[in-house]
Formats: sequence, structure tokens, C-alpha cells
Amino acid sequence: MRIRRSLKRLLWGLGLLALLLLAAWWLARSQLEALGVEQFEVSGMDVGWNRLAFDSVNLTWTGDGRSVVLETLGPALTMDWAHWQLDRLVARSASIHQLAAAGPESSTAPRGADALRLTLPDSVPFWLPRHLSVNNLEANFPCQGDQCRFRGTLQFDRDDHSATAQVDATLARGAQTLTIQGDVRLGDGAATTPGGDLQISGLSPWLAGLVSKQWQPLLPRSAALRFSPSGQPAAEGKWPMAVTLTTEGGATPAFEGELALHTGDDWRLEVNRGRLTAAVERWQQAGWVLDGLRVDLPLSGQLAPDSSRMELRPGAVIRVQHLDPLSTDDLMWLDDLVLSGEGLALVQQNGRLRAEGPVRLSAGQVRHDALITQGWQLAAALTLAGELNTEGTLTNDVGAKLPLWVRYLPTDGVQAGVSMTLNAGNRANQLAKTLEAWPDSLTLEEGEARLAGELTWRPESPLAAGATLDFAGASGLYEEMAWRALSGQVQVNLANDRLTISTSDLELGELNPGMPIGPVHLAGSYGADLAVPMTGQLVLDRAEAGFSGGTLSIAPQSWQLERMPVRVPVTVQGLQLSDLMDLYPTEGLAGEGTLEGELPLIISDRGIRIERGQLSALPPGGRLQLPADKLQAMAASNEAMALVTRAMEDFHYERLESGISYSEDGTLVLDLQLRGNSPGVDSDRPVVLNINLEEDIPALLTSLQLSGRVNEAVTERVRERLQQDGVDTQ
Repeated sequence: MRIRRSLKRLLWGLGLLALLLLAAWWLARSQLEALGVEQFEVSGMDVGWNRLAFDSVNLTWTGDGRSVVLETLGPALTMDWAHWQLDRLVARSASIHQLAAAGPESSTAPRGADALRLTLPDSVPFWLPRHLSVNNLEANFPCQGDQCRFRGTLQFDRDDHSATAQVDATLARGAQTLTIQGDVRLGDGAATTPGGDLQISGLSPWLAGLVSKQWQPLLPRSAALRFSPSGQPAAEGKWPMAVTLTTEGGATPAFEGELALHTGDDWRLEVNRGRLTAAVERWQQAGWVLDGLRVDLPLSGQLAPDSSRMELRPGAVIRVQHLDPLSTDDLMWLDDLVLSGEGLALVQQNGRLRAEGPVRLSAGQVRHDALITQGWQLAAALTLAGELNTEGTLTNDVGAKLPLWVRYLPTDGVQAGVSMTLNAGNRANQLAKTLEAWPDSLTLEEGEARLAGELTWRPESPLAAGATLDFAGASGLYEEMAWRALSGQVQVNLANDRLTISTSDLELGELNPGMPIGPVHLAGSYGADLAVPMTGQLVLDRAEAGFSGGTLSIAPQSWQLERMPVRVPVTVQGLQLSDLMDLYPTEGLAGEGTLEGELPLIISDRGIRIERGQLSALPPGGRLQLPADKLQAMAASNEAMALVTRAMEDFHYERLESGISYSEDGTLVLDLQLRGNSPGVDSDRPVVLNINLEEDIPALLTSLQLSGRVNEAVTERVRERLQQDGVDTQ
């Protein structure tokens, strides 16, 4: 009887165990079918009290238009019957193969596919093991238009509040291999926050497809990522963490800061006290070579799939030690560039990126043939959305201020425009300390001049620029000359390394180097190669000036300045002898009559001279008076000179002719021939006089300038120059 009862109990136990196994098998199959598993094959099953092992398990999963096959060797499951929980799942190897890619009908992800869910589920399925270990995990799947292969080991451990995954794997695509090592800890968002360390190498080939070719040299080869609790309180669906990212290779970008990850359907990433850095020793971009590039960008903001905004915080700068053109034809260099971007925002809206906000750009030195080397600064508002646009104010070390706009496209280069109003209040001579071609001694004391210019620089093309200078009643000084009431327009163009300066009608009320000249009318142009700016072609359409009641004019003509000397014929008309005598600083000197003639100017490397100039008086002649005391010394010992002295006290001439020569050293020689009569000479015959006069014109002008007949500023300039030369001006 006892044996029968024991056998009966054993049969009941075996039957109950069989029912439990059948129930477990049915439940497992039901769960797998719910997950989309269509085929499930096992072989070599080994059953224990709390252990189930197989020689192999194969299954096929289908979903989202894909078919994935999982093949495992030696899988084994261990149960925790006390908690009715799958405790451990281990396998010697596992391989995953994607058999078919998604079709066109599945290209659109279902609602919620982009949601980022990194927290553990609120209710952990009982079939998810506490410990998972695969010694050899392989996978093949399509990626970036190619087939990728994954190989490595995987360990997964969890409890009720956290889960840790350890991975040591390689991802291969053709000859490109990405290595990933480290561990990642997930939590429930409350009791446990995420953390982990990952080491990634072979990174740059995988990132190259995400950026254009010009940015690929900046991509890093490897990266190290560490994230840990930040100390801020966590909440369900919100993980605050401290993140550190370091890289090697390329621009070595790095990030350090505090992040708050919001998970769920509307996931987003908040960045607090973040700092992005990068460094490049040399980089070629859009026809320029950047040396010593350093990036330091404190930032904060929010990243989300459809809308993101990052704002640069105080201390955000990009520095470039040297910025040089790649082509040696463009002679422009910039040193010690600093771009400050505090308040600049980077915004992403539905996949479109733009930047907007204030920027400050400074260059320690800007070197160009047309500019005096010095520092420049720009304060502007910036927008970047496919192209770069800025508008602000450009200043330099000497205080010049120019409103400025800039447009930049990598393919089209740079376009920029500036404007400036010059007047006595803003010290127009700042241009003399800015532009190489602007004279140092040119200053503006009244009126104004308005400057507007544009420049264009394209890769592999020379700099092109144009400027317009409008004068409106401008008066000032140049060297030891005063000028007054300048009006008109001057245009400057630079194209194909050729400089052109032109004016259609420039009018100057008066130019006074000691003797007033004016009004002056000028129209013409000058063109020269930028490399040799002083050997171009000068074309005069009109050149006319008033002088001593008459006019000095030059007929329309052109000259090639590289062919020195240049001959410039000046025509004299209507010159009033009375006005001319009033200019001469000799008391009692007077004259009447009208003169005309030709003054051939010869311009050479040595200076200006006049050869065989001629002046003559128009009929019926005139009158000439020379004070007798000027000739008394010569008249006392020479009877002929006594006669000349009496004649010149009041000489009425019917003919006056003079040969004129002027040398480069400033000596003017007049060969004067007079025919007439004088009340001081009792003679029935006409008196004929041949007089040679010599005058040091620079000394004469200096005397006139020191006399205050020009203005006080000119007198002071002349006095300072003479004192520097050691001449007593008292």
C-alpha cells in the first residue's frame, strides 16, 4: 500500500510539473507572439528544478517592414521561484541578422517613435531577467547605405530601481571600424539617476557623412563620455546629470556642463552651465588659412527634436592667431582675431538652423597695402541662416568710426559696405592714420565730406572695392596751404588689381599756399596698377583756376606718368598786374595792366620746373612803379642805374614781355623787357629796359605764410617746420 501511495504521489507530482511546464511554454509563446515573434525553434532542452537550458534557440521577428533573425547557442535560463522572477539569462553566443530593410510604406515612423525613453518601465515585465550575459554577440544590419557588422560582449544587470549595461564591442562598415567600451546605468528617474563611462574610437569616418567636406578635418578620431548625478533632485521623467565629453583628433571638441534630460513623447535636453571648447592649429576655409584657432563657448539652452535654442553666455570667444589668404595674390593679413558672442543665440526650428544676436569682432592688426597697419574692432548685430549678415559700427585704433554691413557666403565670398561723414567735429584726419594714400597733413576745419564705399572679396579672386567721397563746402589745410569751399564728388574704384580715381566736376573756392588761387575747377581721372600706383595714366578733361584776376588753365590732355618727365602746358589769361603786385610783400610796389602767356611745366622725378615760359602785356600797356629806395644803393655809384631808378618810380609801358624759367630748387628767373616812358626821364625817345629778376619762391611763400596772410594754423605749421630745421622764426 505504501508503495502504491508513493507512486501515486510521484505521478501526481510529475503531472503537475508537466502542467507547469506546459503553462510556462504556452505563456512564453504567447508573450513572444505579442512581441511580434513569428517563428520560434529550440533544440536539446535540459530541464532542472530552477534551470532551463537549450543547445540552441532560434526565432524570427517581423515588424515595421523588417525581418530580424536571432540565433543563439547554449542559452540557459535560471528562475527565482521565491519571487516568480526570471533571474538569469546567459548564452555562449548570439547573432542577429536583419533580412529585409523597411519598404517605402514604412519610411514614416509611427507616432511616438522619436520619443526618448531611458527610464525603466513602471512595471517591469516578469520575463525580463535580472542578469543577462552574452559572451559573443554579433549583428548585421543596413546603415548609411551600407551593411554594418556589430560584434562584442554584453552584460546587463538590474534591480527594482536601476539597470547597468556593460559593453565591449566593435561596429564595422567596410574598412571602417568603431569601437565602443564602457558601461551605462539607467534608473527610475527618482531613486536612481543615470551615469556611466563610454570610450569610443574610430569615430571620424562615421561622422563624416553628417557634415560637408570642408568641416571634415575638424572631426575627432575618438571620444570619452562620462555622465554622473549632478546633485540636483531628480523627478519622474527628468534626469539631471553632470556630463564630460573629451575627444582626440581634429578640432578636439570637448564639453562639460550640467544637463537635465526630460524623457517621454516630448523629450528635451536642458543645458545649464555648459562649456564647449575646441582647438585647431591650422585650418583652410573659404580661401583663408586660419592658424591657432581656439573656441571657448559657455552656453545654456534647450535641445528638442522640433525646436532648440542655445545662447552663448559671458566669456564666449573664438580666437584666431593669424588669418591669411590662401592665395598670395591677395595681400591682406589679420592677426589676433577675437570674436565675442555673448548673447548670440543658435536656434533650430523644424530642422532649419539660424544664429542671431550681438557679436564683437576685434583684430589686433589688419595688414593691407591700402591700409596703415593697426587694430580694428566691430560691434554688430548678426544673423546666420545659410548666409552671414552683419550690420554695425567698425572702429580702429585711431578712433575712426564707420557704419558697416557685411554679407558672407562660403561660395561667393565677402561683400561689405561702409559709410562715414567727415567734419571738424570727428577729426577727419583720422583717415590720414587709416589709409596709406591719405595725406598726413590734410585736415578738415569746416563743412563736411561724406564717404561711402563697398568691397567684394571672392575666393581665388582679387579684392574689388569702390568708394565715393562727396564734399560739401569743406575747408581745411594741406601741408602749408589753406583750402576753402571744396564741393563735388570723387570716385575711387579697385578692380582686377587696378586703381581708378575720377571726378566729373570738383570745385575749390580757394587754394592759398601764400598767394590765393581760385576758384579751381577740375575734371578728369587717374588709373594705375595697384602694385605701382604712381606710374598710371592721368587724364584731364578740365583744369582751370583763377589767379590775380585772371585764369590759369590746362587744355584737355592725357599723360602716362611712367614716362617721365611729363610736360604740362599752362595757359595764362587775363592776369592783372595790379593784383599780382598786391601779393608781393614789398611796400610801395604797384602796377597796372593785363598779362597773358604760356607756362610749360616740366614734371620729373626731381620736381617741377618751367622752361621758356612767356608772359606779355595786352595793348595798350600799363603802368609799373618800383620804390626808389629799393635801388638807391646801386644808383649812387652807377649813372645808368640812377636813370633806371628815376624811370621805375613811375614807368608807363606800352610793351611788357618776360621770359620765365623756374628750377626744381624753387628759383624763379624773370627776363623782363619793357618799352615806354617815364615822367622822371626827360627824353623824346621811348625808354627801353631789360631787367633780370630772380626770386626764391619757397622762401617768398614761407615769408607770406609767416606774415599771417594765409591763416594762423598755416603760420603755426610753418613756424614749427622751421624750428625743426633749426631756423629762428622770431
